Amino acid sequence: MKVITIESEAYKSLVRKIERIHSDIKKQAKEHATPQPDPSEVWVSDQEAATMLQVSKRTMQRLRSNGEITYSIRGGKARYTLAEVKRLLSGRVIRNDKTEGGKP
Repeated sequence: MKVITIESEAYKSLVRKIERIHSDIKKQAKEHATPQPDPSEVWVSDQEAATMLQVSKRTMQRLRSNGEITYSIRGGKARYTLAEVKRLLSGRVIRNDKTEGGKP
């Protein structure tokens, strides 16, 4: 390994330049970052919702008829907000906290 020595002021100047470059890169990343849309404002089609929920389009009709999912009809087609699909999806998660058959 080669040891290189520099003056204290030169080192401090180099560190300041590196910090400035780092902050400029972070600033550019923030400016070019795509803001995530609000799930309550993103609408998905019947087919997209069915795919996310891993159910058939007929099951989507049943969910609408039973009032289990809110929807909007636009141009004769059902649309759902992404937030509503996520709500329904999280409501169908089954947790396996219980032990089966007495096994831990």
